[in-house]
Amino acid sequence: MEYFMFLLIPCVFGARTRIILPGYETVNTRNATRDRTKVLTTTGKECFFPFRQGGIIHHQCITVRSSRPWCSLTHNFDRDFQWGFCAPVVSQPNVHTSRRLLDPCQINPCQNGGLCTLVPHKRSFECSCPESFSGRLCEQTKCYETEHLRFYDIGESWGRIHLRNVEQCACVAGGIRCERVRYNVCNSNPCENDGTCRQIADTGDKVCYCRPGFTGPQCSFEPATKCYSSRGRSYRGVVGVSLSGARCLPWNSDLLHNELHVGTVKGASLKGLGDHNYCRNPDGDSRPWCYVLDHGAISWEHCDIPPCTMSLSSRRLVPSHNGPSITQIISTRPPQMPTCGQRHKKRIPRGRIIGGDAALPGAHPWMAAIYAGPTDFCAGTLIASCWVLSAAHCFLNNPLKSTIRVVLGQQNFNVSGPNTRSFGVDNYILPKHFSVFNPTLHDIMLVKLKKENGACVRKTQFIRPICLPDQSTVFPDNYCCSISGWGHIEETRKQYANLQEAGVRLVPQDFCTRPEVYGNHVTSNMLCAGTGRCVDACQGDSGGPLACARGDVSFLHGIISWGHGCGQGKPGVYTRVANYMDWINSVLKRKPSAL
Repeated sequence: MEYFMFLLIPCVFGARTRIILPGYETVNTRNATRDRTKVLTTTGKECFFPFRQGGIIHHQCITVRSSRPWCSLTHNFDRDFQWGFCAPVVSQPNVHTSRRLLDPCQINPCQNGGLCTLVPHKRSFECSCPESFSGRLCEQTKCYETEHLRFYDIGESWGRIHLRNVEQCACVAGGIRCERVRYNVCNSNPCENDGTCRQIADTGDKVCYCRPGFTGPQCSFEPATKCYSSRGRSYRGVVGVSLSGARCLPWNSDLLHNELHVGTVKGASLKGLGDHNYCRNPDGDSRPWCYVLDHGAISWEHCDIPPCTMSLSSRRLVPSHNGPSITQIISTRPPQMPTCGQRHKKRIPRGRIIGGDAALPGAHPWMAAIYAGPTDFCAGTLIASCWVLSAAHCFLNNPLKSTIRVVLGQQNFNVSGPNTRSFGVDNYILPKHFSVFNPTLHDIMLVKLKKENGACVRKTQFIRPICLPDQSTVFPDNYCCSISGWGHIEETRKQYANLQEAGVRLVPQDFCTRPEVYGNHVTSNMLCAGTGRCVDACQGDSGGPLACARGDVSFLHGIISWGHGCGQGKPGVYTRVANYMDWINSVLKRKPSAL
């Protein structure tokens, strides 16, 4: 048998710009303002870059779940599931050019402060441009529209009301060109905050004239606002940077499918969302936040905006320079939150999951990363302030307690941040009947954390225990539960991933014990979940949770234990936690073991 945890991959069979080096078939197209390089599939269709797959943003053809490079035919593979194999180059590349461009980033070709990044296999490089520049090499200066507080790329056009004149503008090389146009009175007014609407006769576009203190295409921005009140639900300022300094993603970005964005939030405009990348708080979080890219994955962070305080001299709200620390801010949580099993919901429920997805911060706050020595790694689940539950086979080598480190709140493998907490280990306890000679049996272990300043875990929205089951906690066959972990994205790959998640269905016990599946290797202390080749567990995820939710509360139904390879068509096998509750309670209460 093989131990594993969790393979989150799509089932395919078999704001950066890019330069394509020899390796993929490309077609150069030219319009009046710019060059653009296409990557084509074997059927002649165009690849769309960047594209989203599993919550990860890709800027080149990928080999996930396939030995042949493939790409998405839309910007969002997670939503549209349209793909094609990338076409190979037919002719031989110029040898001199290939040698010269083996490391094109050695001499940065990206202009105006653009960042040059090599893509896998050294087939291409990409330029990450500052917000005010675009083009393949960041060589083109965008146009900044002061009425809308946004940049427009060369070739884009827009309408505006400037000095009470209705104008049609365009961004051309050298700056903005505007001309007065005929207009009509709007039959409906999209302008907020009592703005005035006019409709351009030729295009039918509606444009707004804003009252003092407001700006933006629909008069929805308040640029003078420098702080947020309460939790910032009414914040309409123009800060678009997170606490880490990351640039916010536009709320209406096509890459944010399945997230809380313009297309999924009821009354999005009333909550301040729209065609912009400014911080907002549409879900009642502790403060304004936004979506960002973190190590290439969709993520979110709180924003770099201070809370307001009342100035006694002027009787007005001003930014607080002596406000709470970052640690205090991220630990703030709404009142009456359940004591266990409550996940931070930044993502709407999905109707189907073909592969895995990159988990958002706080989505699985009970996840524990267990590092033993320089190389060994397993996952675990926080069940109480000082206790983590994991798989016994993780510690087959009987590691010294002094070499074990448990990290909570971790998003990216072995990466610490303001949301993470690291603990030493006071002890780890295995059931009396566990044997290293048959480690699939009783594959469960309790890890006791060392206290710091008299306490272990202090709950935050990123660190919170899961609920434990009891005899009345029953989940029927085919019930949809979730798995999560940092394990290898594919069985043949050795590197760990950022935190991944996926939905799996509970498999009937009589199916799992069939001779052609696992036979009598599966006992009543085990359960199975997930079939097919799309979602599975993989090496490095052992000990992590199989979480099943009842309403908004998640319960630890299983511990990822063993199975037949990664994504090989058989379900994964999990330790059935409910069968060990007497033992768990006896250890936590320091009573004699029940096993």
